[in-house]
Parts: sequence; C-alpha cells; structure tokens
Amino acid sequence: MREEAERLLLIEDDFERFRAATRLLVDLDDLILEISRIRNESASRLQISAAAPPARSDDALPDDARALLECIRRIGGRRFRRRDVFRRLARRFKTVSAMVPALDLLEAAGYIRKIESSAEPGQPGRRRSPEYEVRFQ
Repeated sequence: MREEAERLLLIEDDFERFRAATRLLVDLDDLILEISRIRNESASRLQISAAAPPARSDDALPDDARALLECIRRIGGRRFRRRDVFRRLARRFKTVSAMVPALDLLEAAGYIRKIESSAEPGQPGRRRSPEYEVRFQ
C-alpha cells in the first residue's frame, strides 16, 4: 500500500492523481470491510464478546460521551434503556438523535452493548426504547 501511495505522488496530472487516489481509497474500503467481516466471524466463533473489555481511560472520550458514561454509572445496574438516560440528560441533549452519536461511541469503545429487541411484530403500542448492557464495572 505504501508503494502505491508513493506512486500517486509521481503522477503529474492532478486529475489522474485524483482518480488514482480515489480508486485506491475504494480498494482500501473494500479491504477494511472484508477484514472487519472476518474479524466478526472469528469473534463470534470464539465468543470473544462475552469476555471483559480491556481497561481504558475515560479521559480520552469527548465531553458528551463522558457525561453519558457518568449518567450510566449513576443509574447503576447491568442494563439501561436509552429513554431513561435521555430523561436524565435532557438539558445536555435536546433530542434523542443528538444523544445517539455518544451512545454509538461508547458502544464502539466497548463500554456498552446494544441488546437486540425480542419484541414480536404485531404487538400493540409503541416499540420499546432500545436497551443496552453495561460492559464496565
């Protein structure tokens, strides 16, 4: 890959360099997706998801994610619903959609894990708020 990037620098025509760089990025995206798929399959076979996440520093998180993490700690317990956290942080996040990126970041970092809903279609009423499992102590 490094050699291909160096070849890009040798292309004189800006348009051709741009096209070649775009092709290289598309190839990299495909490669990353394939590696991610293989990793997920391997993890599910090894049941790595049940293992405790590695130790990490909360200081590296953005302010919104850190505030969300503190709220989750105050709630306590092994599970929580998105609605419950939003109600407690309604002054910080004006809408649930404004809070979702912070939840996604905590999930990607391994602090929480979204639990798939077991709601059956055709049930009366609204869908329940998504539920998350706490993955830290």
